[in-house]
Amino acid sequence: MKNNNNPRLIIVQLLYSHFINNDEFMFNFKNPYKKFIKKTCKGVVENNDILEEKIKYYLDKKFNFKNFELIFLLILKAAIFEILVLKKTPYKVVISEYLNVSKFFLLDEQKSIINAVLDKISKEIS
Repeated sequence: MKNNNNPRLIIVQLLYSHFINNDEFMFNFKNPYKKFIKKTCKGVVENNDILEEKIKYYLDKKFNFKNFELIFLLILKAAIFEILVLKKTPYKVVISEYLNVSKFFLLDEQKSIINAVLDKISKEIS
């Protein structure tokens, strides 16, 4: 899948713009996954507090939640929302896809933290 058409990359970019600029979502683009993108973006915003609690719960206690960059948290929130709420795509695929997206924005250490958190969540639901 080309990067500019990757729905999870688009989700992260839209969420970032929304949280940084307090903008309304701009869904005026063509994408075969547009409905999924809209549902995920709106779901992350509507469930933001719950998703943050999930991250805090599953995050290794040596890390301070407040020290993470917004993009890191948004990747985690979108992945957790998709795994726990949408449940349409197998969690292994969701984890792999968001780890691929994280390559554009995060350091390897941050990607391994995301992987660890999502792995803990997937073990609990499987």
